[in-house]
Amino acid sequence: MRRRRGVSNTDLITSFALGALLLAFTGIYAVVAFSVSLRTQEIAIRIALGAQRTSIARLVLISGAKLAVIGCLLGVLGSFAISRLVNAFLFDVSATDPLVYLVAALTMLLLALLASALPAARAAAADPVDALRAH
Repeated sequence: MRRRRGVSNTDLITSFALGALLLAFTGIYAVVAFSVSLRTQEIAIRIALGAQRTSIARLVLISGAKLAVIGCLLGVLGSFAISRLVNAFLFDVSATDPLVYLVAALTMLLLALLASALPAARAAAADPVDALRAH
């Protein structure tokens, strides 16, 4: 007889965590892409004045990384604030485990850089003449 396996709590939490990561990735991408679209003229002027395309991409990636660092700091502070409440739901790990915080922050920073990569590539590939004509 084959026993049917139900959905465990771990599977459910994992699916919610992956959904949260997908939402975070989409949100970071949208914010960075919108920021780049608002700065089209500035980027076009920089390129027209001789800025290297790599420096334009670096500029966009750094702005995405700054947002991620601010978000991670706020997230860590918020997590510390509710650590007593969360501690009741955790097994074999402390609510203030530095390794967990480090892995979570590094994951979010990497996610932010990946989400910023496409807008950075688009900004670096922008044609300054078209960008300045459009406005």
